[in-house]
Amino acid sequence: MSETESQIRKLRLSMETYREILVLTNNVLLWEKQWHPTALIGGTTALFMLIWLAEPNILTVISLMGLIITVTDYILPAVVTAIFRTESWTNEKQRKYEEICTNIILYKTKFELLATSYYRMRITNPKLYFSITIFSLSLLTWIGGTIDNLFLMYLLVLTILLLPGMMTNGMLNRSSETLSKIFNDLIENAKSRVGTKKIE
Repeated sequence: MSETESQIRKLRLSMETYREILVLTNNVLLWEKQWHPTALIGGTTALFMLIWLAEPNILTVISLMGLIITVTDYILPAVVTAIFRTESWTNEKQRKYEEICTNIILYKTKFELLATSYYRMRITNPKLYFSITIFSLSLLTWIGGTIDNLFLMYLLVLTILLLPGMMTNGMLNRSSETLSKIFNDLIENAKSRVGTKKIE
């Protein structure tokens, strides 16, 4: 058994109690029904609207998040056991559950490889490494100083929640194709204008 398969198996066993919740959450994140993206946007907007109206400080937000996570971790297993019966677990749900665990480990592995490659670049190509790092941090500093922190967090959370559904439904591919087409048209127009000026 490979290391990846071992990690998938451990994750599958550790999350066994929450498998029904994971499958339901996965269905919503992948937009299996038309109202799922609307629910994600509406729920996220309502939550951040409450935070904006309450104006809590950062310590209160962190404490509340910790409290919610702790209480949920304590109560949720009993609630899941009471609501979802073992008989309701089907082969289709099991397939989805195994697919979710596999995807989590695969994305974790990809992220680790990306981070390792990035830090290895510090030795192999230090100029490119420092250029990317300085530019990225400067851009984040500018964005953080220009856009309100709460609104920035709202956009980040909303993007993370909508990204799986956008990828599954091919919206990112269509958007990238459209942007690529627009970019190519701009280049062709620029070339044609330069050619016309040279002829003149």
